[in-house]
Order: sequence, then C-alpha cells, then structure tokens
Amino acid sequence: MATAFSPQERERIRDSLLDAALKSAASLGMRHATVDELAREAGISKGAFYRFYPSKEHLFLSMLERTHEEMYGSAERVLAERTDLPLRERTMRAILEVFRVAETYNLIPFIREEVPLLLRRLPDEVVNAHYVTDDERIKRLILKAGARLTTSMETACITVRMLMMSISFRQDVGAGFEEALRLMVEGACDRVLA
Repeated sequence: MATAFSPQERERIRDSLLDAALKSAASLGMRHATVDELAREAGISKGAFYRFYPSKEHLFLSMLERTHEEMYGSAERVLAERTDLPLRERTMRAILEVFRVAETYNLIPFIREEVPLLLRRLPDEVVNAHYVTDDERIKRLILKAGARLTTSMETACITVRMLMMSISFRQDVGAGFEEALRLMVEGACDRVLA
C-alpha cells in the first residue's frame, strides 16, 4: 500500500521534481529524461512520481512555467522598482534581467528545441490552462510598463525573443558577448519604443 505524504513532504517532493526537471532540461533535455531518473533525483519511486504528475511532459511544463514566472517576475520588479529611471533604461534593464535569469538556468536550448515538442505532446486543454507563451508575457510587460511602441506588438515580442535566442551563442562569440548583447538591446529599445 502506498504511503501518504504529509503536505510538507508533498511540497518538498514537488520542488525536488521541478528541480530535477530543470537540471535535466539544461543537460539531457526532456527527450532523454526518463521518469525513473527524475523520480530517483527527487528521492521517490517511479510509482510515487505518478502521484504528482501524470507524465514527464506535465512535469516539464510545470518546470517551464515556474522558470517563466521567475524570469518575467524579475523583469516586472525591475520595471516597478526603478521608476526613477527613464522608461527606455528601465525597459533595457528588464529585458536584460529576463536574459540573466534564463541564462542562469541554461534553458534557451530547451526552450528553442524542446518546448514545441512538449506542447505537442500535451493535451490542448492542459496547455491552454497552464502555459503562457513568451510573447504573451512580453506583451504583459510592455503593457504594464505603459510603453508606446513604434512598431506592432507582434514585432516587439519577436524582437525580444530573437534577442533572447542570441544567448545560446555566448560561447561562440566569446569575451565581447555582454557588451554586444547590451548594444543590441539598446538598439532594439531605441527603435521599438516611442
């Protein structure tokens, strides 16, 4: 008979599973991760895993949402806390903050290569209920900042996503990456913000 977990144990195990998925996303990727490995990493059995998530895809979606919340939440804090700065400067800092958090977790390859597969493997009702796209999150940031755009919202969102994808080229670019990224973000803000 399965042992019941206390609410504290459930929270700890759920956090451990999310951490295991994050670690796997950054190294193996979702395709190569197994439920056995994820459960072992969290210190539970494979059977217990299914008491938390119906599939590894559900776990990876939860991990992605938690990470998105952190990425875009930190950008919102920059926008809200630095009202002493001009909107252009706050926006640049917010965008760079999203990139900093994304890079901390090394998730850009996962987002680019595996999220489309993840979303295809999950039922539409799960995706619609639990997944907020990067475009929607970027749009919310722009609206929350009260920014006026010189281009369409769609183009502004695409611009930020393209800049984010450039993080995956850090190793290829080398030492000048930080400065080049900052220049690209500055240029985008100059062109996109009215």
